[in-house]
Amino acid sequence: MARRKRKDDTPAWVAPDFDEVGFMRREIEGARAAVATIAWAVVGALVGFALYSVLPVLAFFGGRDWIGHGIMYFFSWLAFWIILLNPPFSDHTPPTIQGITVSPYHSGYTGDLLCMPPAGSVSMGPGNDSLYILFRATDNVGLRNVEVHAAPQGSTPFVVAPTLVAGQDNRCVGHHPGEKYAGGTYNATLPYHTGYDITIVASDGSNPPSGVAFSILLTP
Repeated sequence: MARRKRKDDTPAWVAPDFDEVGFMRREIEGARAAVATIAWAVVGALVGFALYSVLPVLAFFGGRDWIGHGIMYFFSWLAFWIILLNPPFSDHTPPTIQGITVSPYHSGYTGDLLCMPPAGSVSMGPGNDSLYILFRATDNVGLRNVEVHAAPQGSTPFVVAPTLVAGQDNRCVGHHPGEKYAGGTYNATLPYHTGYDITIVASDGSNPPSGVAFSILLTP
């Protein structure tokens, strides 16, 4: 026999709190989009009516003619829209930063670099007094500024302007003879410190700056 439900039984599902502010914001944005869509449709209708009135030849077009011209209009509009969304008319792609490596280093060193991924710690070894950072910063149009923000742990942060080394001989261990650094390759050298919080920032002037952050420990 089924158990009779009591009035004081707690329901298994509880309705979530209603976000009145979020709901109103979505409704307002939806209404604005609908008004803009209708206004654009009115403009298109007025232009079509004006062309139909001014150019009597349009009156002789049949249904298939209108379909063909409509398809041509749509793809022409799409092509011009795509063109205007890309350089040189506009830039909507932020810079990219990749290929970051670190190596122990000292002034005047001309040999191969270890070029290790910036994870964990770097053993500096005897004679090395600085950290050699290589990375690539690229953009579809061009970079306006590239900076390396270094924050030594327990010391004053500072900013380094990196040097463009693209096209120079590749010095990483295992490189092929005659191999060059790829386009957009930069180098920054930091003095020895027990640890760093590092952020590489690149900007193109059209989009929000791109940044890649990492932390690294330097051991003697």
